[in-house]
Amino acid sequence: MLLLVAALFWTAPLLADAGPVNDPAAVKEVDFAGLTEAQKKIALKLLNEKGCNCGCKMTIASCRLRDSSCRRSLIFARTVVDALREGKKESEATQLLDQKSATFVEAKLPDDTGTVYNIDTSHDPVRGPKDSPITIIEFSDFQCPFCAGMQEALDKVLKAFPREVHLVYKQFPLNIHPYARQAALASLAAHSQGKFWEMHDRLFRNFSTISEDNIRKWAKEVGLNMAEFEKAVQSGQHEAMVQKDVADGAAAKVVGTPTVYINGKRITDKSFEGFKKMIQEELAAQRGSPSPDRKASPATTSKSSR
Repeated sequence: MLLLVAALFWTAPLLADAGPVNDPAAVKEVDFAGLTEAQKKIALKLLNEKGCNCGCKMTIASCRLRDSSCRRSLIFARTVVDALREGKKESEATQLLDQKSATFVEAKLPDDTGTVYNIDTSHDPVRGPKDSPITIIEFSDFQCPFCAGMQEALDKVLKAFPREVHLVYKQFPLNIHPYARQAALASLAAHSQGKFWEMHDRLFRNFSTISEDNIRKWAKEVGLNMAEFEKAVQSGQHEAMVQKDVADGAAAKVVGTPTVYINGKRITDKSFEGFKKMIQEELAAQRGSPSPDRKASPATTSKSSR
């Protein structure tokens, strides 16, 4: 889960045996495209000098090489590369990197066991039968690697419970991701043309290479009317919807992405088995049955989130 919240110091010392990374391709999930050779050298210099504050005691570059699941090193590396791509000097990129490091920490999940949140989903994209008894609400960010990683489990859930479950997507772009809000607005522009899930899938499959140019490229590839798409994006037509989703998330105590609710209840185990267990429990409770293992059947029920 990713979140930008409060101050944290820059961690050192570094592992003595963590040698320098000299190949940009070894800095996993970071796109160096658009940088000159000189800028690439500056980027690698900074990533080999600065430490990742995830507790690994390695440089950012070494952390990306050895642990691709580390979100801090990913964010730090992208911060440097994006800054240089924008034409910033080494000193400016260093300052941005230090600022990012000083404000990135993990957030503690709220203790809300048993709480049922009433989340408005009336205008959000839905996948699956809307009258199904189980509503999964996902607050997500298209540049979040953990959101992208969770999509496989959600796809399996929808296939395993085709009549019992529907998924609602709500936007929660984080300010630590430079193109997250643009991606959110683009997905809603696609939604207005009936192509939200096609754009959604394209964005998550390519979350590590999202950029303004690629967003336009994928919009064309999914078959959008580009004149309407450009007008919607440039005018900020869907900005209010993004703000509404973020406000809904804040009201439901969303502290990072991905955050998911099943019939208004926060789920902490976001593996397929975790989803399956909670869905079966909800279905059993609706039937008044003590056994969550009975075969689920279609039903219609009132839900707090609808």
